[in-house]
Amino acid sequence: MFNLQILTLLLCLSCVSLTQAATNTPVEVQTKTDDLEEIQLKSRLEDSLARDIQSYLGHNRFIINVKVKLEKIRQVIKKSEPPANPPLKNYQPTFLPKLTFPNAPDNESEEEVESLPGLPFMEISSDKEKDAELQFMREQIERLQNEQRQPRWQDGNNESDEAGRSGTEETIGVFNRIAQLTVTLAVEDTIKAEQEAFLRNLVYQKAALNDLRGDELKIIKTQFSALPISEQEALGMASTFDGETAPAQSWMDENFNALLLGLLSLLALLLISLIVLSLRKKTTQEPVPSTAANLSESTPNNVTPPVELDEPSNAQVLQKTRQEIISLGLGQPQHVQGTMDQLLGQEEKITMAASVYRVLGRSLFRSIFPNVEQLQLQSIMAHLADQPPDEEQQFQDTQDFYQLLQKTIQETAEVKSHPFEFLSKLNDSQVVYLIQHEDARIQALIISQLPAQQAARVLNRINEKRQAQVIAELGQFDTFPLDTFKDVADRLAQSSLNVPSFENVNADGLHMLMNMLDNMNSAEENKVLKRLKQDKPDTFYKLRQQYFTFADVLKTPKQILSNALREVERNYIGRAICGTPDEFKIHVLSSLTPKLKALAKEDLKRYEGRIAAKDIEPARKAIVHKLREYIHTGKFSMNELQAHKQAES
Repeated sequence: MFNLQILTLLLCLSCVSLTQAATNTPVEVQTKTDDLEEIQLKSRLEDSLARDIQSYLGHNRFIINVKVKLEKIRQVIKKSEPPANPPLKNYQPTFLPKLTFPNAPDNESEEEVESLPGLPFMEISSDKEKDAELQFMREQIERLQNEQRQPRWQDGNNESDEAGRSGTEETIGVFNRIAQLTVTLAVEDTIKAEQEAFLRNLVYQKAALNDLRGDELKIIKTQFSALPISEQEALGMASTFDGETAPAQSWMDENFNALLLGLLSLLALLLISLIVLSLRKKTTQEPVPSTAANLSESTPNNVTPPVELDEPSNAQVLQKTRQEIISLGLGQPQHVQGTMDQLLGQEEKITMAASVYRVLGRSLFRSIFPNVEQLQLQSIMAHLADQPPDEEQQFQDTQDFYQLLQKTIQETAEVKSHPFEFLSKLNDSQVVYLIQHEDARIQALIISQLPAQQAARVLNRINEKRQAQVIAELGQFDTFPLDTFKDVADRLAQSSLNVPSFENVNADGLHMLMNMLDNMNSAEENKVLKRLKQDKPDTFYKLRQQYFTFADVLKTPKQILSNALREVERNYIGRAICGTPDEFKIHVLSSLTPKLKALAKEDLKRYEGRIAAKDIEPARKAIVHKLREYIHTGKFSMNELQAHKQAES
């Protein structure tokens, strides 16, 4: 019995708590929607969808229409307070004040209407209509009064226990909810199926359509009429000002086409007029020769002829002759030198040599005539001191020397050839061999006579100290003495006959050393590298700039290593890392793709500790050769190994 009472008490407490919770639960009450909000939402959706569809299609030949139905929801919480005196009944009739309306006789006979004496009686139709309206209003009032007399129940039978309580309602929120959304899209019938699918997905995602809510999307394919070009241009101009007012066009913009047409017309007329004038001018100039002949015949003898142009002076002729002698000295130095040797061999011709020396100057004379001996030069200087030639004698001697040069060149069968033509038959190694013991100025002279690409290769093969001197000489090449051209060319041409051919000689020692190391196993390779590092550190570091080993894989960037391993046979990766440290394995595996990593792990588990060294070497060499290909093609450099190592440290 006691347990039954406790159970009843708990049941009552649970009912009270549930009732309280239900009282605090917000209730959604639908209110009247605002048409303006529906119109605004419809406009925003249409603008947004039209903008996205136009961006995808690239034109605005479509129609979008959105129909929106909103529900305005008000969330209400009911709060109840315990009444002071609970009512005895769960309902009470509501008595409202009774409405009364003056009664009017339903049927009035003509006899009951008092007629005034002396006035005619007329029945007005509007009185009957008013009586009918009054009767209808009485019936409506009686119906409302009957409804008011009926009792009003408080929230039905489920809330009979709260009939005597006075309740209040509190609104906690008001919001709009889309009841239904319908989108209609009209597009051209030429769109493809994938375009239609994209538009459908775009509208569904952009408008958040929900089929369960009853939303609907209709895509209608139709054929739009073709717009004229002018309208299309106007439409394209208007589309750039969506959402804002287009700027007003000026008078220049409106009449630009007309102005351009008028300007072209004027240019055409001007061109036609110029053509006509030129034709007329030609026709008028045709009889000119005959008239000119007549005028010449009729010209009196006392008329002076036109003044002829002045002949060049001796100084101008002398300067021109001087330039010709210099040109011949550079182009055909052997003939010029031979002519000067003949002059110096005859004592009576010493005056001509002295005049040429005075005209050319000391430095230029020694450059053009490098074979003149010191004694001969002293005799020329002594003659100039004793009998200095005047300007007229210098002019005459220079002209005679130039004519003598011309005569010697014509009499001698000249074989036109480039003095350094022999260089075209030599390769880079032979050119370097030929000039290795020459002075920096001579080396600069030879390099300047080579083609640009070959000159760059030869210059790079000279040591750095001498290379700087050669470059400095090339920068001062305008001061190079001209007398050395022929001597240097002849001497080196003779020496080039004894230059050995390097075609079958392998002079690349580093390449030979790398080939030797490739044919060794890992242990022998490491042993040779250690010995080379101890004995010849310079050679070791030069070799390491080009020679990539399997140990360098640990320092290779993961992106480069990933690309290289994808081009290697898959079964080589797992074999190659067998027997390596854990850090090495982690670096290689982390650079692989998930699929290659899984295969490499399987091979590593299968071969670790069970594979011989002779089977590991081919796999490692395949990886090393692939990375060396990357180095040769420029995809990767040995400098990145050091940079990667420093970044990790």
